[in-house]
Amino acid sequence: MADDQRFFTLYKQEEGRLWRMSLAIMGNEADASDALQESTIRGYRAFHQLQGGEVAFGAWMRRILANTCNQLLRKRSRQIPVEEVQADPDAFTPDVASDLGNETWMAVETLEEHYKQVVVLRFVNDLPLQDIAAALDIPLGTVKSRLHHALKLLRGRLSINA
Repeated sequence: MADDQRFFTLYKQEEGRLWRMSLAIMGNEADASDALQESTIRGYRAFHQLQGGEVAFGAWMRRILANTCNQLLRKRSRQIPVEEVQADPDAFTPDVASDLGNETWMAVETLEEHYKQVVVLRFVNDLPLQDIAAALDIPLGTVKSRLHHALKLLRGRLSINA
């Protein structure tokens, strides 16, 4: 099978998971679509560099997507908005919002980006902590710390006793 055909066969198996991850990190469909498209292009161009075979493809693409989302978010933070846009709580796609519950999802949206990414990767994408560390290119201890702090913040915002 040709490399480009192999790439798209493997990509098709991961596409839904990648979309949910992108949407959860980026916060809206337009930015999520941009991030997914950019990461797909990057993955396609670098497919020949994939190590670990087809088994590693999903984690490899999630790492590319996480890095692409981080770049786009950094770029977004350097821009000055002309007008403040109010988030519409009903605008979230049902698949992500229903995974966490609408109230919980709104609380996750208020987290700082580095906390939000870890929560999304853990609870929306159901990734093990080790895979999150690899996807974000941070130490496992940092993932655990961020997840702990994020959950503590969420408990406070949602008035959950734990």
